Amino acid sequence: MMPAVSFSRDPSHGALLGAGLKLISVFCLAAMAACVKYLGGAVPAGQVVFFRGAIALVVIAVFAWRTEGLAVLKTGNWRAHAARSLAGTVSMFCWFISLTLIPLAQMTAITFTIPLFLTILAMVFLREQIHAYRWTALIVGFVGVLIIVGPSLVDGQGSTLGVGIAVVAAVLAAFALMFLRRMSGHEHALTITFYFFVTSSSIALMTAIIAPWPMPTREQWILLGLTGAFGVLGQLTMTYCYRYAEASLVAPLDYATMLFAIAIGYYVFGEVPRVTTWIGAPLVIIAGGIILWREYVNLKRIRSASRLDA
Repeated sequence: MMPAVSFSRDPSHGALLGAGLKLISVFCLAAMAACVKYLGGAVPAGQVVFFRGAIALVVIAVFAWRTEGLAVLKTGNWRAHAARSLAGTVSMFCWFISLTLIPLAQMTAITFTIPLFLTILAMVFLREQIHAYRWTALIVGFVGVLIIVGPSLVDGQGSTLGVGIAVVAAVLAAFALMFLRRMSGHEHALTITFYFFVTSSSIALMTAIIAPWPMPTREQWILLGLTGAFGVLGQLTMTYCYRYAEASLVAPLDYATMLFAIAIGYYVFGEVPRVTTWIGAPLVIIAGGIILWREYVNLKRIRSASRLDA
């Protein structure tokens, strides 16, 4: 559930490579979610979060050492890292718990509400102006959400709880993105990612004190390893796809997650999305697309204005 930060674009590579990396990232993150779901309630969420973070920490540290140098991991912005990492960590716990309670496609559809919540948070906390396009997107998006989650509210306790936890995860992920906006101008992507996993692994390890973790079976060890491997590969490819292609090109490919989630949910877990998911998910995706388009238009205006001033 971690957002990417754009690096400077490498002119020697084309948009096709960036799009390819983005699709790899989307698939890996969907596969990671499937591993978490397959583990189910047999392995506590804290144990899953810990192995996800521990594997990522090792890979990112080695990757930073071989590419940018370990100096890139130094920071003096501890408060910003703490706020961003804490929101992201609790969000990850909520995502992993919700995966054990509701279908993969439904959980994925709820993740698309993150831009909607981010728009509201930016309006409230960052005093950003919300104009007609974004208001329209918010209304359309939340109508889609109500269509998706409506049946779950009357299904039973487990389904209702799972949807509620997934929505909380989306809100917290939006908070993490809001903090990230303030950091991305002066903090390296690897630095932000590294300290997020330091935080998530540390908090997850504390849960073992409250409730001792069971010894995983051989199959569970493999799934824990795959969770970490898919997660870190998805993270790195998501980060570096922005080096080769504009964000406006690759960001819409996030919605391919829904296709992967439906396919994995059907073939691995025998889940068939409800009619309400098929109706509501496109509305949420359209709303997110409108917000993304407005962000792109505003960014182009800012760039044009800065060039004229120069």
